[in-house]
Amino acid sequence: MAQKYCPYFILIVIFFLAFEIETTEALLEGIKILQKLTNNILSLASGSVHTFAEIFRYNRNEQLDFTPDQDEEFDFIIVGSGSAGSVLAARLSEVENVRVLLLEAGGHERWFMDIPLIALFLQYYRAMHWDYWTEPSDTYCLGFNNHQCRVPMGKVMGGSSTINAMMATRGSKKDYDEWARMSGDSSWSFSSMLKYFKRLEFFDVHLDELEVQYHNFNGPVRITDVPYRTRYVHSWVKAGAELGFPPRDYDGRKSPGLNYLQTNQINGQRLSANRAYLHPIKNRENLVVSMFSHVDRILIDQETKVAYGVEFTKKGKKIRVRASKEVIVSAGPINSPKLLMLSGIGPRQHLESHGIPVIADLPVGENLQDHIILLSLNFFANGSEGIQVFELLNPTNTQLANYLNNRKGPLSVPTGIEGIGFLNVDDPTAEDTDPNLELLFGNILPNCLIYEVLGLTRDQYLTSFAGVDFHHGYFIWPMLLQPKSRGRILLTNSNPESKPKIIAGYFEDKDDIRVMIEGIKWSLKISETEAMKEIGSTLVHKPVLGCEHFKMHSDQYWECVVRTQSMSIYHWSGACKMGAVEDPTAVVDTKLRVKGIERLRVVGASIMPKVISGHPNIPTIAIGEKSAEDIKCEWGFISC
Repeated sequence: MAQKYCPYFILIVIFFLAFEIETTEALLEGIKILQKLTNNILSLASGSVHTFAEIFRYNRNEQLDFTPDQDEEFDFIIVGSGSAGSVLAARLSEVENVRVLLLEAGGHERWFMDIPLIALFLQYYRAMHWDYWTEPSDTYCLGFNNHQCRVPMGKVMGGSSTINAMMATRGSKKDYDEWARMSGDSSWSFSSMLKYFKRLEFFDVHLDELEVQYHNFNGPVRITDVPYRTRYVHSWVKAGAELGFPPRDYDGRKSPGLNYLQTNQINGQRLSANRAYLHPIKNRENLVVSMFSHVDRILIDQETKVAYGVEFTKKGKKIRVRASKEVIVSAGPINSPKLLMLSGIGPRQHLESHGIPVIADLPVGENLQDHIILLSLNFFANGSEGIQVFELLNPTNTQLANYLNNRKGPLSVPTGIEGIGFLNVDDPTAEDTDPNLELLFGNILPNCLIYEVLGLTRDQYLTSFAGVDFHHGYFIWPMLLQPKSRGRILLTNSNPESKPKIIAGYFEDKDDIRVMIEGIKWSLKISETEAMKEIGSTLVHKPVLGCEHFKMHSDQYWECVVRTQSMSIYHWSGACKMGAVEDPTAVVDTKLRVKGIERLRVVGASIMPKVISGHPNIPTIAIGEKSAEDIKCEWGFISC
């Protein structure tokens, strides 16, 4: 018996010496802490064994990396394995006699990347993203280092779907009807796109009023509730109802309202496009995946204007591969236009300035759009339900063990976000309206880890956010959904390894500022409802560095705050705009074929004529589904 309990007594003695504990009550409390710590360690050990087994199974499902031979020919070459590229690879390789090559600049997705809470911290893992930044500005991103906002696009199997915050939204129905109107092609209307949204979807969300006609229940992408909910988010939903914004199926008939977040997860883990589309077909022999393959240019015959392959670099070696049918660029909303321009497709004057021979003079890189969010609205709340990062690091905290064993608890919450809301600030009471503002509700208050990874300056952090790290509470992030401002992407030079110039153009149209300020006012109004008062909602009053000379909470003050502490939420789109053939602002036609070039297509968020009113991951997957069907039809693989 003495040997059994000896380690406990030694630990208790150390505990006493460290804290000079002399009372019986303290002794009993110390024993309880040690018991709790021991139980937690045993639970962690059990969860770790379970997790190691799962990691082994996970890694076995990852695609194998092959290197094509020099001048090897495939039917289709797909550049990029992101939300669109993974879909295309899976769907086109369904045709048995077709060989598909999928090129990815990054490597395997890793198990730890699929823990939802740490999604934001993946930006520290620079091997998995491109680590781009916007160009310095004097009118936006002012509170960030060098006045630049971060642009961490995915460089990994699954692309940005492997590092994003897993928020599953389609956007407004009117977004797609507007695409159809702008392009003159009804196949882009919401009624036509619905079948592709349904094709991808495994809907597993618990709603009071499920609109079955808008959903499917056996697709590859599982969309579900966040497995963990705090009391705070219940108050959020009640606050919405109190203000006339009841919870709705925001992918159904009516989107305005405040509700719980829907997320693309499975068993409390991220479900990336890689896991959804490529894991199930690992052994498909007609699909070849080449990782760590940086595509330098598309091979295009300058006389016939036919794309016939690509050149890429892998492990220092230049490799050329040929496509007998098509080259499909799905390299993401930043790298797709960059690759086109490097290949001679883009604005003539810009390409010639870098010594690049012009094959097609098209407005590549123009029409760049993005959603921007404000970080500044944080609120204290009663209780201890909010996620406190430093508490999760406490060795006596059971939540890590809970996640490792059950895939539940706070670590299953994507970046701490539990709730979402959509409204039109210009017509807030209308039910069938196109929202121009989104509100993200999270149960975590800022800490130095979060703001360092975002690139906020140290002085901004210390002035506005330091001191709330160890409190419980929530944030509301207003997000501009329908920006009128436009940016552009330019080449830095003709070197494929160089980063592009990303000129965001935020707030060039003053109406974008107006909508953001209205979003702030609505956020404050929500925080003051009876429902939020029940949890002791209190605004964190901290000054914003650089805005001190404006009257607090005036429109001038809020404009300064917006220009200082707003940042990209990485919803870039539009720089390879889709439109009618006769549209001089369009880069691709309505079948996503590059104008003037045969057998070359661009598929992904970059083709959006107008950014959707929501998060673009699910819409980009739907674009991939639609394009795969169009390609199969054109090549006679299916009857249309």
